[in-house]
Amino acid sequence: MAETLAWRRLTPFGVEIDRDLSQPLGAADTEHLRVWLRDDGLILARGQSLSMERQQEVCALFGSILLRQGEDGYMSNEGGGPAASELKWHSDAAYTEHPFDALSLHALEVVDDASSTRFMSAELGYETLPTSLRDALAGCEQEMIAPHYTMLAERTCDRRNPEAHKRGVMPAVYVNPHNGRSCVWVNELQTVRLLGMEWEEGRDLLHAVYDHLYAPANVLEHRWRNGDVIIWDNIALQHARSNLDRVGKRLLQRVIVGTEGVAPHVARTDD
Repeated sequence: MAETLAWRRLTPFGVEIDRDLSQPLGAADTEHLRVWLRDDGLILARGQSLSMERQQEVCALFGSILLRQGEDGYMSNEGGGPAASELKWHSDAAYTEHPFDALSLHALEVVDDASSTRFMSAELGYETLPTSLRDALAGCEQEMIAPHYTMLAERTCDRRNPEAHKRGVMPAVYVNPHNGRSCVWVNELQTVRLLGMEWEEGRDLLHAVYDHLYAPANVLEHRWRNGDVIIWDNIALQHARSNLDRVGKRLLQRVIVGTEGVAPHVARTDD
């Protein structure tokens, strides 16, 4: 890569770069960032100080910036409740026809190394999934939800018919439009059940898939320090966090790349 943009590969995926993102990016640096996000799924830059506008400018290299009504782009754990709750593994808007393309978080005020966000690659998860599990998921559809705020720390498939704000039907295996790779699209937070299977059978299959996906060797845990910026492919990667009640103040600046999607309808059932 170009000498102007120092970098190193992270384990088990992702890239850390040494570059002041507040400064203009040339054509070569821009191309490197796009290739890294496409191929590696995650870019980390430390020691940054970006305004919301500059973070949006950088993220706009990867697509259209989505501004959502009622959201100001800042995520704080102050006040507790859902803002500080554990979040099980998920991808944002995974239950809609247009899952977000990418997400970015910038640590504005945190206690260094006190809290983290965990990432796993749904692409690598699919590539390494045992053949029996891959075959079992092939052609399957799933019911997905935006769960009620009281369920954010739960594995959704363990409830027969959980309360939800939105519901949709999506495939169990999804092709990432950014690179053509297959991704495991089931996840702990948003997958209710596998359609066409008895509830217990589907739940047990999901548990076996999750045991593989979320094994420690497949997870990148990032401990936040002030100034950190992460940009990740929201389709290639799932993310999760632990409870934030006892980590001190955590204020992150958030940017979404993508479009607002509608959840493909699924009727609610009691089976």
